[in-house]
Amino acid sequence: MKKIVVLISLVAFLSVSNINSMNMPYGYAAGDKDTLRVLISPELNGLLEKWITEYNEDNPDVIIHKAHINDDGNGYDLGDEDVLGIVTEDYLRSVKRGSLWSMVVARDVIVPVISADNPFRNAIIETGISPSRFADVYTEPGKLTWADISDSGDATTVNCYCLGDEPVRFCLSEFLEADNLSGNVTRVSSNEEMIERIVNDKYSIGFCRLSGIIDYENHSVREGLEIVPIDINGNGTLENNENIYSCLNDFNRGVWIGKYPGSLCRNIHMVSSTSPDDEIGIAFMQWVLSGGQEYISEAGFSELIPGEKQPKIQALNTEEITVAEKKQQAVSTARIFFIIATVVVAGILVYIITRIVKAGTEKEQEVDFSGDLKAFNEESVIIPGGVFFDRSHTWAFMEKDGNVRVGIDDFLQHVTGKVTNVKMKQPGAKIKKGEVIVSLVQHGKQLDIYSPVSGVIAEYNHDLAANSSLLNTSPFLDGWVYIIEPANWLKETRKFFMADNYREWLKSEFARLKDFISSAVKTNDLNYSQIVLQDGGEVRDKLLENFGPDVWEEFQRRYIDAASV
Repeated sequence: MKKIVVLISLVAFLSVSNINSMNMPYGYAAGDKDTLRVLISPELNGLLEKWITEYNEDNPDVIIHKAHINDDGNGYDLGDEDVLGIVTEDYLRSVKRGSLWSMVVARDVIVPVISADNPFRNAIIETGISPSRFADVYTEPGKLTWADISDSGDATTVNCYCLGDEPVRFCLSEFLEADNLSGNVTRVSSNEEMIERIVNDKYSIGFCRLSGIIDYENHSVREGLEIVPIDINGNGTLENNENIYSCLNDFNRGVWIGKYPGSLCRNIHMVSSTSPDDEIGIAFMQWVLSGGQEYISEAGFSELIPGEKQPKIQALNTEEITVAEKKQQAVSTARIFFIIATVVVAGILVYIITRIVKAGTEKEQEVDFSGDLKAFNEESVIIPGGVFFDRSHTWAFMEKDGNVRVGIDDFLQHVTGKVTNVKMKQPGAKIKKGEVIVSLVQHGKQLDIYSPVSGVIAEYNHDLAANSSLLNTSPFLDGWVYIIEPANWLKETRKFFMADNYREWLKSEFARLKDFISSAVKTNDLNYSQIVLQDGGEVRDKLLENFGPDVWEEFQRRYIDAASV
């Protein structure tokens, strides 16, 4: 028996060399193995043309065919394994993106700018302008003055500009939450025209592309211009999570981790039906993330910051190795079984197959991941009756003495996982609804949570200060945070939820959570594969627990802060 098995193994080993000649990317014939098919959003045509030209300088044997997504007759489909997509965030929103592999390779960032000679420059840079005030200027009829947006008292008219192309108008409509701009807004055709108007008109303000206002030689904003800080929560102060405007590096990093309004920043993705599995496509993607970045600004878009590029390239290298090993193993196994079927007598074949099946079954029984991942859904959330809930994911309950007990809802603790520290205010502190009232900390990562009520803190939970995990184990009983003497209880409770209304509202919160996962979390992160469970696409419990501070900061901006605006 041993001699026969050795003979079979030897024949299989010799046959592997023939199999290797068959190893080619799926979907390619021998004559077109150096062809790459690319499907693009139409507005990215100029960018891809530049990439193709420069890439072919060093790779003349690679033929890149492109087609537009909107062209129904192109014969390309992102569901095909041999098609690579280069698309904007808008396109991914319109499809079932959960079925696609994607990686961000560039951005389209829209920024408000003023002249460096604007007489209100210092005040604007210190406090920023809120989205609601921008909306007043860009959507309300009639001439508005600088007193309307800067608290300056100056009655000089604001001269408003914006780029006239469709993507910019789309971003502005989302940011301003309005379909149409005011007739007072002047549309200009190019960034250069915009810059000229802003520099020469100290009472003007305009929205243009970030890439067009950068002095790349000095890595700074062009002389004569200032990016207008955006006071996201509209409280008249640029708080730590909003203050990203001190230098261009800080701003670019802030955009990456989600501290800048997502409506003014569209990611540009490379997508495919599955993880990249052919050498041609992977090589092109790696070039786009390295040498190809320098051509992105020429096409009017913004390149990735240095901290983003290398991890993405490494992720592609990992995927390439993994896929190659998988393919080799699959081909070798198929060949071995073929040889066994044609060489070994029926009795030996049955014996070997029986042993293989038995071994495989035993191995499967040894590995059980069922307990590692738990689903987080609406049934997971505890919703006690008689408690008011706020959009800040806090709860409030009026005691018999008229004071209000406040805490964090069960939904949020499911998202964060175990809280390791809680930063609380001291008794006597005055607070307003919408101000930061408590910070949840997990090994240095932090979320700032906003108060559901206004008043004076009468007491904080000493047990919680000593044992912060009470927020996870008993958020409505032992894990309460403050007792507050309310200042405006009746008015503020009008916007609260209770029981069934809160349960209905949670449906939209789960939808927002999944949108955050799909759009904000970097999909090449190894942790991402376990955020959404494969069975039904449910969210994983404690989903933020294994992510670093960058993702927590993104969650703060795109999820917590967005709900309070």
